[in-house]
Amino acid sequence: MRISPCFADLALTSPEDYYIEGQGSLLQCVLTPGDPYMPLLNDEIIKRVAKQVSDLFPSSRGLELTWSSVVKIAQSLYREGPGKDPFRPDQKTPIKNFFLAGSYTKQDYIDSMEGATLSGRQASAYICDAGEELVALQKKLAAIGSQQQIPDELSLV
Repeated sequence: MRISPCFADLALTSPEDYYIEGQGSLLQCVLTPGDPYMPLLNDEIIKRVAKQVSDLFPSSRGLELTWSSVVKIAQSLYREGPGKDPFRPDQKTPIKNFFLAGSYTKQDYIDSMEGATLSGRQASAYICDAGEELVALQKKLAAIGSQQQIPDELSLV
């Protein structure tokens, strides 16, 4: 059985929180789809992940695994499948000024860090457009001579 992992060395990605001099790396690994791993004992999952880490990262061979933890959450991951793409939500929702970002939303990549990044960029474009709309509305209200305070829901903050 081949693991489809997503690896992140937290000592590199978040050094303020996870890097301790002389302590080495802290890998976070996400296995998806998780169905094949749910019935396995944690020790078996750790053994398989450690093997794949050593296969993928030859420089890790010979290092000692000093701590591990397995968290099993069966329903938390997006599952790709034929015909599912139309059900992925757009970054701009029908709710005014409510936007979504994440690898599960409509974008051109699979559920990945790249997809999440692209989705965030698409969401930020919608947010910027919404900001321009609010600024235009503020200018319009000012132009008609309104002396009223603009309600909070129209503020850019």
